[in-house]
Amino acid sequence: MSTVRAGIAGVMLPTDFPSLDHALPVLWERVRKLPIREAHRDFIRICIGPGGGQGIATCLSRNDSWSVTLYVGEMTDWTSHLITITTTAPQP
Repeated sequence: MSTVRAGIAGVMLPTDFPSLDHALPVLWERVRKLPIREAHRDFIRICIGPGGGQGIATCLSRNDSWSVTLYVGEMTDWTSHLITITTTAPQP
């Protein structure tokens, strides 16, 4: 069974989780109260919000990694934070 490492640059250090189902709620809790740029909000909710993650799971099954940039703030004053999720096979 693979472990999942997930983090958000500048928001949450990379952390190991036993599965994607464990990682996504933690990521969502970290970002849901941030002032995500309006045009980006629904996309992030679909990716990591409640009921999300199917696209990420498919990507992880093919590539072992998924990432997207989170844009926080207003149109003229914002910061970008890379969300990364990777899978790691256990070492024998």
